[in-house]
Amino acid sequence: MSTIAKSITLGQIAEMTHGEVKGDPEIKVSSICAPEKAGENSISPLWEKKFVPQVKKGTVLFTKRGWINDSCAGVEVDDPRVALIALLSYFDDTPIRTTDISDRAIIACSAQLGDNVSVGAGAVIRDNVKIGDNTVIMENVVIDEYTEIGSSCLIEPGTMIYHHTKIGNRCVLHTNSVIGCEGFGFVPDPKAGLIKIPQIGIAHLDDGVEIGACSAVDRATFGETYIGPYAKIDSHVKIGHNCEIGGYTIVVAQSGIAGSTKIGRGVIMAAQSGASNHATIGDGCTVGGRGGVSSDIPAGSIVSGFPAQDHKKELRQQAAVRQLPDFMRSVRELAKKVERLEREHEDA
Repeated sequence: MSTIAKSITLGQIAEMTHGEVKGDPEIKVSSICAPEKAGENSISPLWEKKFVPQVKKGTVLFTKRGWINDSCAGVEVDDPRVALIALLSYFDDTPIRTTDISDRAIIACSAQLGDNVSVGAGAVIRDNVKIGDNTVIMENVVIDEYTEIGSSCLIEPGTMIYHHTKIGNRCVLHTNSVIGCEGFGFVPDPKAGLIKIPQIGIAHLDDGVEIGACSAVDRATFGETYIGPYAKIDSHVKIGHNCEIGGYTIVVAQSGIAGSTKIGRGVIMAAQSGASNHATIGDGCTVGGRGGVSSDIPAGSIVSGFPAQDHKKELRQQAAVRQLPDFMRSVRELAKKVERLEREHEDA
């Protein structure tokens, strides 16, 4: 059964996380989002001090002790990364998988559903959507929050769509793709080992997005994982939590995009390429096959190699490496000549 969206006061958050309130302890919080997207009744985790000066006045923060100034409110803790787990767990509303078509789902008359399709309560399926056999669309458990599949989408057999996922118009999800699955996040603890971080955000595919077979798009830890309009994601691709991928971008097979990576508009990520977490790849970039992006790449760049660098420079280095055997042979021959000349000089 659907539930009302949760809310909690700063005082209750401080008690839950063993923190200290800055400002009014009765301020109510009903969502978690990044500082740059802070809105009414939201709280924003912040664990890098360099971003503190960029926080807007009035933002409610969840951060380290001594970081909240007089223009903001929030809760300060010793380690916000660890303490955030308790707050995420409070807002976590992951439902149990549905096994039938709920009478509380909204399905357009023109939609076509295959055999053994499961549609949970709170799902909205628009006009002319085609859903293949054995597809699962999970239930939502919060009032006024929906899993929405836009008009004229094609959902091939075996696809899994998690709760609160947003899918635009004319999208294509190929066989066994998974949208909105749990993001991969853990915090190491000396006693408990690796503690799982609850993932309470969503996945959002804009209009015209295509997701290849056996590819996965994680939902965000909080906020949303976003894929822009008409982006094309090939088969066997992993898109991590909180990634932002611009429109008309292409990600080719077996590529992996780590969490919180930002990829611009019109980017090409060639086969088996990847990007480390929090990297930014500018508009119009090309990353060559098996290229590994470990730092920010300016717009319009063509890079390759690992770590990825200017493509022409990478080609020169590869050419130089191929010449190393001949170069070493020449060095050895030169060393022998020098040694012979030294002996002749000593004998003279």
